[in-house]
Amino acid sequence: MASQYQWMKHSWKQRFPWAATMRTQCDFELSLAIQKHNEDQREMEAANPPTDTYNENSASFQYVNEQQFQKALRDIEADIPRTDRHRTFFQREGLVKLLYLRDILITFAAFHQEIGYCRGMHYFASRFLETLDNETEAFWCFVGYMRRSAWGFTTTGVRRKIQICEELLKHVDPELYDHIESVSKEKLLFCLRWLLLLFQKDLEHSDAVRVLEISALESGKMNFGAWIWRTRREGVEAPAPITSVDRDEITFEVLLCIAVLIQNRKQLLQYQDVNDFFLFTQRMQGRLQLNMLHGDERS
Repeated sequence: MASQYQWMKHSWKQRFPWAATMRTQCDFELSLAIQKHNEDQREMEAANPPTDTYNENSASFQYVNEQQFQKALRDIEADIPRTDRHRTFFQREGLVKLLYLRDILITFAAFHQEIGYCRGMHYFASRFLETLDNETEAFWCFVGYMRRSAWGFTTTGVRRKIQICEELLKHVDPELYDHIESVSKEKLLFCLRWLLLLFQKDLEHSDAVRVLEISALESGKMNFGAWIWRTRREGVEAPAPITSVDRDEITFEVLLCIAVLIQNRKQLLQYQDVNDFFLFTQRMQGRLQLNMLHGDERS
């Protein structure tokens, strides 16, 4: 697995040499890390030259869409500096491990273009990298997770999650649901970031890792192969009106979203402008704690 990953990484760097080195402006700390990372990679390839033995990957890589690859690269390079670089794990070697994360994400995007790269995926890859502290193992864990969970990054998947949240909130707290609906035609659209990123920006780090662990255990309920076939056949991703909620669709992040809303219902019931709801989610960044979500705030 290690040699296969090294070959995959070497392949896109050979085909797109302009992508091999990250470009950054006015970031001295990251610039030093890029220089050290490039030196480390040259030494590694000199000691262990990659061999062209993975024919199935060679064949698939021939059909890489360069325009899609360039878009993924732009998004990845925008996300990398925003990763949790303040954490000891990334600071320990002068941010070099941020460049390991970049290689993981680009290699994934190059060889999994049916999924592609979506902004925010770096949060998930960084959790695997920090937990395992091994670039190769983190890559394959990230690949496995994304192949099972990619549906949640599509327009259809996110809208479906929002619809499910709306149905559940309507059932457990009709007063709060009616108020939100009366203020905002988009209803729970302000919860989009929570559901797309599994609260990775909102929870404390240890809680964010716990949520990702739970999500990894839950993943696989949506058949990704069937989703690819259906969307290619239909040519669109129009979400069907929700008429019922399947038990498997009630995932942990959906329940967590409902819990946060109910926990803060008194505050939400005071809002009379749709912007207040979006500001509410912005203020939650980095402040949520799982052990604080308890009880029922309804009087």
